[in-house]
Amino acid sequence: MAYVLVVEDDAGTREWLTEVLGGAGHQVISAKDGLEAKSVAKGQTLDVVVTDISMPNEEGIGLILAMRRSYPDLKIIVLSGQDPDTLMDAILLGAHAAFRKPVPARTVLECINGLSQTQSRSPAPAL
Repeated sequence: MAYVLVVEDDAGTREWLTEVLGGAGHQVISAKDGLEAKSVAKGQTLDVVVTDISMPNEEGIGLILAMRRSYPDLKIIVLSGQDPDTLMDAILLGAHAAFRKPVPARTVLECINGLSQTQSRSPAPAL
């Protein structure tokens, strides 16, 4: 099981991802854009972020950069209907995987499972 943040401006796609991931046993929270995602992520223990690229308020590229700075061990998966160059940019900026929409549920689940197995969770350091 992974703790997943789904970031998607299209309500139907966001709900679909939340249902698919929740149905597979993952704990899922969601946000409609990068700005909301950064707010929702505060105080959460997250393993994976699944994000769109093109969104209002703050796009996925900005979110990837912010998440990399704040949560360096967080796994990031990008789903986008944009051209392949945008997906490559996401990888170069720190995403662990990038898929062109529409993407099968099985692909997302297998990716999360693979990334979760490579992640070793450790407690926060005592200050």
